[in-house]
Amino acid sequence: MTLQLRTITKRFDGRRGAPTQEVLRDVELTVGSGEFVSLIGHSGCGKSTLLNVVAGLLEPDGGAVVLDGEMVDGPGPDRAVVFQNYSLLPRLSLLANVREAARAAHPQRRRRNDELAERYLTAVGLWEHRDKRPHEVSGGMQQRTAVARAFAVEPRILLLDEPFGALDALTRARLQLELLELWQSESSTETVLMVTHGIEEAIYLADRIVVMGGPPGPSIVEEIPVPLARPRNRAELIDEPGYHHVYDQLMQLLAAEDVSFN
Repeated sequence: MTLQLRTITKRFDGRRGAPTQEVLRDVELTVGSGEFVSLIGHSGCGKSTLLNVVAGLLEPDGGAVVLDGEMVDGPGPDRAVVFQNYSLLPRLSLLANVREAARAAHPQRRRRNDELAERYLTAVGLWEHRDKRPHEVSGGMQQRTAVARAFAVEPRILLLDEPFGALDALTRARLQLELLELWQSESSTETVLMVTHGIEEAIYLADRIVVMGGPPGPSIVEEIPVPLARPRNRAELIDEPGYHHVYDQLMQLLAAEDVSFN
């Protein structure tokens, strides 16, 4: 599988007579099968917009998204998105949220969808809470459900828009590990493209980190490979020379973009 972003440009009309804002300009990126790629950069540099273009939720003003030689012209079951705000249906149980997403993507395979919903809700440790509504569980459990829902669709590409940004550090670390385990062992999902503000998160999860910058001219500043073998032990990463090399590169690039990260 190959995902290609070819000279993607996106503009938004300004409100109340304000000038048009160019959010992306001539973005070029290729993501191959089996890759986990993180997008990092300051707020307003177009990371989430680019992810929504790949998802088919936004139409580019120039360029094209191409998946295995086919143009992407809208949402599809080959791509699933996990947002920061969970986006669960409040009146449905956790199990029903996962099951209905699978059914919407593949309405012809009812039994398979039920099996996938059970498998992935169990994989994220929520089977015993399956009958609860979203408001009855914690934010971390809601996001676990959102991750299970995305995998149950069996997408080829998983798109993550700062999915752990609103969680506490311990919950975030647990979900990062669960995400990697699902992607590497249980899922047919080939590729992950993730937006994050966290340098440590990007290095821990990704095979390659794409640094975005601007305005003006929001685009890709640099692509940095992460030379760390998998599986990765979070506690041991701090002793890896490769970790510090990538960390320093990212800090220098982000500082050059006049960005401050905690």
